[in-house]
Amino acid sequence: MVVINNQRSTAIVIRNDGHKVTMVPMSSGKLSARTVSFNEFRADWQETGYALSLALTTFLSHIMKWGASLEVSRGLEKLAARDRFVVSSLF
Repeated sequence: MVVINNQRSTAIVIRNDGHKVTMVPMSSGKLSARTVSFNEFRADWQETGYALSLALTTFLSHIMKWGASLEVSRGLEKLAARDRFVVSSLF
């Protein structure tokens, strides 16, 4: 899921267990994950209409240039793999 907050920061949610949400906010330099409570997430972030595949491409190209923590790299790779599987099953 691609989300945005009131400061116009864009993030991709890589984990949501119903109690805590882990997301990767786009920022300059090395990307790192941020974990917040589900209630805080719902209060501060809204889902965008931005395509997940396009956002993943943008985030992964940013990682290639600037780097990311291991948690972010693995989370985005798993999300990209799951997204490819879902899209391929439609055809």
